[in-house]
Amino acid sequence: MKLLLISVLLTFNSFSQNIDSLHFQLIGNDTIKITDSTIVIPIDSVIILNYGSLDNQSTFISRKDIVKSNYRFVGDLLNEYPLTFQRDFGFVGYPNDVLLFGNGSEFVNWMIDGIPSNERIGKSFNLNLVQTDDIDSIEIIPLPRGFLYGSYIFPVSANYITRDFIPPKPYSRIRYIQGPDREASVDVNFHALLSKKLLLSFDISNRIKDSTYRNTEFSLWQIKTKLKYFLSNEINILATFNYNDYKLGFNGGIDVDSIRKLTDDINTILYDDFLAPIVFPNGEMKTLQHFPKLSILTNFFPWLKSDLNLYYRYSKYDSRSDIQKNNKEDIYGFSIRNKFFVRNFEFNLLFDYEKINQSTEYLDDRIFTYADLVYNYDRNIFSIGGIITTKLLRDKLNISFFYKHSAYQDKYYSNFIIDKPIVTQQVFPSDLSNNGTGADVTFKFNDYIRIYVGSSFINNYYSNDSKESLLFQSGLNYQNEFLSANIIYFINEYGSGSNYYPQYLHTYQTGNVDGVGLSLKAKYNFLLIELKSSKYNSRSGDLISTPEFSSRTGLFFNDYLFNNNLDLKAGVVFTFTGKQKYQSLRFGLVEVSPVTRIDLSIAGEIRKAATVYFVLENLLDKKYYITPYYPMPERNFRFGIAWEFLD
Repeated sequence: MKLLLISVLLTFNSFSQNIDSLHFQLIGNDTIKITDSTIVIPIDSVIILNYGSLDNQSTFISRKDIVKSNYRFVGDLLNEYPLTFQRDFGFVGYPNDVLLFGNGSEFVNWMIDGIPSNERIGKSFNLNLVQTDDIDSIEIIPLPRGFLYGSYIFPVSANYITRDFIPPKPYSRIRYIQGPDREASVDVNFHALLSKKLLLSFDISNRIKDSTYRNTEFSLWQIKTKLKYFLSNEINILATFNYNDYKLGFNGGIDVDSIRKLTDDINTILYDDFLAPIVFPNGEMKTLQHFPKLSILTNFFPWLKSDLNLYYRYSKYDSRSDIQKNNKEDIYGFSIRNKFFVRNFEFNLLFDYEKINQSTEYLDDRIFTYADLVYNYDRNIFSIGGIITTKLLRDKLNISFFYKHSAYQDKYYSNFIIDKPIVTQQVFPSDLSNNGTGADVTFKFNDYIRIYVGSSFINNYYSNDSKESLLFQSGLNYQNEFLSANIIYFINEYGSGSNYYPQYLHTYQTGNVDGVGLSLKAKYNFLLIELKSSKYNSRSGDLISTPEFSSRTGLFFNDYLFNNNLDLKAGVVFTFTGKQKYQSLRFGLVEVSPVTRIDLSIAGEIRKAATVYFVLENLLDKKYYITPYYPMPERNFRFGIAWEFLD
């Protein structure tokens, strides 16, 4: 790791000849202002077409917020949105589940540049597999519109928009973070024009962490390469390849049943990383992915924009707890997005198709001492949908109607493998479909105030009940030079059980809730206040898996120092997680006590070229957990630096 870091620094330091030149304005844009799905940038008489947002009603976590956030992985960045809750397992690199609008990862469509990233059959998604420093912004699609994107119909969607800019000279960025127990993260990003019509970029990152509690070591390698060819002013072609190699020692949390045999006070041992017994001494999780993609962006007429994506993804997921599960998945897919304008009307047409082959092998000598159980899935799924928007009162009033149909054909094989021969037990064909329809209204009173109201109805693929689920959202946004405030009320009737690794251990109910989210950012002189809070209510029985109330409040000194050479953001962050009820097959119903945590955070950007990070977590050294029984980190600190080089 150290040799890699030294070699990278020596290599890319040669690109840095004039740090002051980084004051130019072409390196990036604040994607929060993007509304079209394709951004047009003229450079040297060639028109460059870029990906942008999927939906013109979305909320964004911008690049400006990301670069000053001392994050470990992309799940931490989602804390910037009030209606998220991170189901934290406490150990670095673990597949923390992030709930959005009350739904767990199995019912959130996590996308990267408009392509879904979830495991297709199991539907879970490990957010560690998103390459953080390649992100330009994060798009949160309004709840009523979330079902429109991707081939499946999920109630919630979020999209990670990757960086895609044209530097005037070769550009590189290095980010290095160091923490206790040999926790380290290094990321190298490079962009350069090979010719006037060809752009090359790549991003290489590595994260590692030694064990604290037994069997919690972690390693992740990620590589992304991209070639972008400017064929003409009307056509740009992008070829990308992503690689992920993820390895984790999965201990299953603390074995509190063993502790209870020794003492009535489990806390005396639970938070002792040396004495605490773990559930799976030999548990592990591994993921290997190869993901090539070809994208064609077109803009043949001023009133027509089209994007085409062809992709293939190979994934191998292996997990071992008390049973061993090996899962392989091949996905072949393409998607088409068309946007065209006719007078005061805007039309968005969406089409997605995927062919999925998956095999899952279970090895459990306790159940089948003589055989292995294997499931094979063959699935063809497609969806077609669209949005019609009419723009009135000089674009102050937008009224939209939208619809989507999704259907898939399944063949599901159940096999026993006995000393190599395969004995087929059953074949389960299925043919399911789903529909969603909705409407929303946006009204801008003036440059500062905006109101959004929308609702939709969708079916559940797997429910025998024909009842439709209501998705509703209303919100008020106010923004001026000193204050940004956003309040959201939502109803999400789509609820179901959420399974995560290993499946039987973490099974909990999500969704079927309503709630309120508040986001506030106020700046006066050098004082900056940031507030994110949420309140949830269950629409059926007790509220499970989500705290009734949570908030995150930051009080910062934020100003330019030393003749505007240092942009400093330093302060204290107060995080409150309210009482929650958590239910799993292993532990049953567990009530988790509320907790307040205080962190010290410092981020300083030096001459728009280097950013220095320092964070002191859990300042008061609280002993607590968010997910039973996974202890959260004790008091610790991390520091690091991100450096940008031009030429």
